[in-house]
Amino acid sequence: MSHFEATNPTPDPESVSRVATLGGGVIGQSWAALFLAAGKTVTLFDPAPGAQARVRQSVDAAWPTLTALGLTEGPPGELILCRDAREAVEGAQFIQESIPEQLALKNELYSLIEPVLDPAAVVASSASGLTLSEMQSGWAKPSRFILGHPFNPPH
Repeated sequence: MSHFEATNPTPDPESVSRVATLGGGVIGQSWAALFLAAGKTVTLFDPAPGAQARVRQSVDAAWPTLTALGLTEGPPGELILCRDAREAVEGAQFIQESIPEQLALKNELYSLIEPVLDPAAVVASSASGLTLSEMQSGWAKPSRFILGHPFNPPH
């Protein structure tokens, strides 16, 4: 096997059915709307009170734009609020992390979720002020971790 071949190949994006969003702020809300528009089940972790209601409102507000852009594939996927980040990522094939840009906070989250990730899952960070190498320091095996910074808003 060449050094470019993955030992745990990532899933075909079309086959991804469950996505986790970590962080329900403005960027996380918009990512959730985009994933829900694609019919994905979205598990959301955000410890802030009222996060699920804010995300649902944001999805409702974004839906007309998503529809006008041709990005909706029918009714939205299911949104599930998780009280624990490990619960949110368990079984997810793609994880979009959009928590505050504090390296210690991100590294704490990565250390928490890494042991329960699906072997083929990809984790993307929406970070804009931290480098990939800085954030990779929070991983035992950073090969599944990428920078997935969006336009604003992602949807």
